[in-house]
Amino acid sequence: MTELKAPRTEIEWSRRAIINVVDVLAAHAESLTLVGAHAVLLRTMDLDVPRMPTGDGDLGVTPGLVGDLPSIETPLVEASYEHRTAARPGLWGREAYEEPDGTRSYREKVDLLAPHGLSGTASRTRRGVPALQPAHGKLAVGNALGLELAAFNRSRLTILDFADSRLSVEIFVAGIPALILAKGSKVGERLREPGKGPVRDKGLGDLWRLMAVADPVDTARVIEKFTEHPEVGLDVRQSVEWTAGVLRDPMNVLALRPH
Repeated sequence: MTELKAPRTEIEWSRRAIINVVDVLAAHAESLTLVGAHAVLLRTMDLDVPRMPTGDGDLGVTPGLVGDLPSIETPLVEASYEHRTAARPGLWGREAYEEPDGTRSYREKVDLLAPHGLSGTASRTRRGVPALQPAHGKLAVGNALGLELAAFNRSRLTILDFADSRLSVEIFVAGIPALILAKGSKVGERLREPGKGPVRDKGLGDLWRLMAVADPVDTARVIEKFTEHPEVGLDVRQSVEWTAGVLRDPMNVLALRPH
């Protein structure tokens, strides 16, 4: 194969990062699930609306499917990835460069995130994953509420690189019900706790795309099945509450309308 075409835009770099990290973590492939904006794009490809730009490369990690060896950190570090910050677990980067203001940034950025309900912590503020720390360290993977359903509602897809379609990888991708809860939870949490970060138009846009293609009956059936799950039921119910709040808010309904 001739040399691959280099990514140029933020969305091209984030797709390249996902493909590269999935390849690097091949030993833990069963535990990885594509979530976030790239999963939304894959599940809503038939919509005749422009795709929204994103630099997010979010990969869900199901702790119970991760083996002890190799440590998640080992192959990532060997492939020249590094922690983007020591303040929050799970943030990895490669292809570092300096921003005009002197801060360090990365062209390849991936967030490794375990579902909060499977992370081994009951604290909503604790970002680590105690279930993985003995074998994989404190910074390898973070956790987020809203990803619980994605550990179960997922299917394998082949994803292509945006900059060079000769590059691809097969990975589990979260299903539409799981993505609705993931996006609804993120927006809903930030509406209630602004300190978690701003609500971005992209988040509402992703939620609109998902609602536009979702089968209401099937989506409700899948979600309801896990509301009483012994491990994740509590967090799934919280995600449902936050998502419902977002969808009921008149301002959000207006924002979710296609332009």
